[in-house]
Parts: sequence; structure tokens; C-alpha cells
Amino acid sequence: MIEAKLWRDGESKIRCLLCWNRCRVAENSFGHCRARYNEKGTLKTLTYGNLSAIESRPMEIKPFFHFLPGSSSLTFSTYSCNLDCPWCQNWHLSKRPPPEDFNPISPEKLIEMALKNGDRSTCASFNEPTLLFEYLLDLFPLARKNNLRNTIVSNGYMMPKALKMLIDAGLNAANFDIKGGDGVYARISKGGKSKYIWRNARFARKKDIHVEVVCLLSPPMYKNPELIDEVISNHLKYLDPEVPIHFTRYFPAYLTSDPPTSVKLLEEAVMKAKKEGIDYVYIGNVHHRFENTFCPECGVLLIRRNGFRLIENRLEGDRCFNCGRKIAIVVLQ
Repeated sequence: MIEAKLWRDGESKIRCLLCWNRCRVAENSFGHCRARYNEKGTLKTLTYGNLSAIESRPMEIKPFFHFLPGSSSLTFSTYSCNLDCPWCQNWHLSKRPPPEDFNPISPEKLIEMALKNGDRSTCASFNEPTLLFEYLLDLFPLARKNNLRNTIVSNGYMMPKALKMLIDAGLNAANFDIKGGDGVYARISKGGKSKYIWRNARFARKKDIHVEVVCLLSPPMYKNPELIDEVISNHLKYLDPEVPIHFTRYFPAYLTSDPPTSVKLLEEAVMKAKKEGIDYVYIGNVHHRFENTFCPECGVLLIRRNGFRLIENRLEGDRCFNCGRKIAIVVLQ
């Protein structure tokens, strides 16, 4: 264990300031995420180099549809999470505390693997990357020196200072996972609110970080369709029409047995978002024409996908081949 960042002393308990749970951690105890530990009055992290998975994966699987399309990213994760979603799709990692006996993988080793694979970026994903905070602060600058971009797929529940530090270290792109409205966050966090995530997404956007939003239409969402309207409204309130949003299909997992999201509801969510003015709206976790990219100006097909594979890219640089519209996309150089 190494000393964690972003915490302060208390009279009897340490206050962790990494995420909005803001846990008060007693001596010899763990925070809510089970990845930070109070050892004799010092907050320690159990996740530095403690990786649960490492794999070279397509950017499209994240999903990042508008960031380095057609490239691969060295994707890695640790254990546990700072939220408690009963429908978690990656529960085999997010519900497992970090093992205390492990062989650490250095940031240098990870970069070496990425370069050997021909990856164009790193991606902290699978479980919540905020729990790899100290590791990412060391990894990102090293990746940048080796001409690699840095990305995260996050629930966005980190404190603003933590996000700023990640950006300063070399973060290039972030996919923020919106769970729903305040009622959903009250259920899965220690009193969190949806605005925390939207504000972080807006801050990242203002700092020229590429942002995409994903919204799993979990049972709380599809049983309360007004929450979909709220997500669309907040997307336009905090971000802008050019930020892509992905409505993804839920499947029964972890503690939930509700049926999968209906394709009809996914289609309705896409059409609502397009009608309200969002330029790039996608369906995820199911094969569908809405996994393709169309020009918001003339409507022609620009990027054709099949599942998580890019099949055809008809862009001319970052512009529509037909009408010349500039597309909000970061392309390979």
C-alpha cells in the first residue's frame, strides 16, 4: 500500500476527498469503496498497480465512437467500486475488494505492453477508474511521452479536484456513465446527486477533453421513462448537441433479474434525443442501425459499425464526404 492522495485528518477519522462519498474512515478501517484504508492515521490505497485485467480492445467497445475510431486501446482495471448499482454489468470486478496479496504492475510495464500491441491509447475501464487515481497520475504523463492518448470510462463520481488532477496529468478523453436522476443516485451512493456527474462532464468539456456520455437503460430507467427525458434535458443543459450520447441495453446481472431493456424503448430514447437536438445518438449492447454515425447536416452514413467493429469510415479527415460538415470527432493522425 502507498499513501493515497486527496484526504485530510479528522479528530477521530480521516476524511477521504477522492469522490463524492467523502467517507470518514476510522483507523484500521476501509472507505466505502474498500480500496482505501486508514493505517495509523494515514490513508492508504490498495490499488496502485493492483490490476484485475489488462487487454487490448477496440475504442468502439468502450464505447468511444468519436475518439480515434478504428484504433485499439490498452484497457485495464482494478477492483471494487464507489457506487452500489444492483444491476452492475461488471460485478465480478466491481464487487470484489482489492486483494492485499498481489504482484504490482508498474506504469512503465503497462506502457511497454501498449506499444508492443500497437495500441494508440490507454483506457482505465471495466471497474471504476477513480479507484486507480494515484496510479493514473503516474501513468498518464508516461503515456503522453510515448505518444499515447489517455482515456477513462467512469461513473464520473469523483470530486472536481480529482478530475482536474487527472486532466493536468494527461487525460484526453472521458466517457461518463449517467445512472439516472437523484432518486437513482440516492439508492446507489452515500447521498449523491446526478448534477455531480453532469458538472464533471461539463468541466472536462471546457478543458478540451473529449467527452462522450453513456446511459444504461437499467430497470429504474426503463420503469420510469421520464428519467430518460431528464437525461436528455441535462445533456443539453450541461453539455452541448455535439457531445455523443449512447443509450445502452441492460441485461440481468448481479442482484437484478428484471428482463433486458426493450429495443423499442432504446429506439424511442434515440428518437427523443435527436428530436431535442443532440447530433450524435447511439444504441449500445445490441446490433442496430443506430450504432452507425450519420451526418447531422445531410444525413448520409459516415461510419458503419457491426457490434464493436468499425466496418467502413467515409469521413474525409473530420468532415462529411458529402456536404463538408465538420464532425465532432478526434481522428487518428
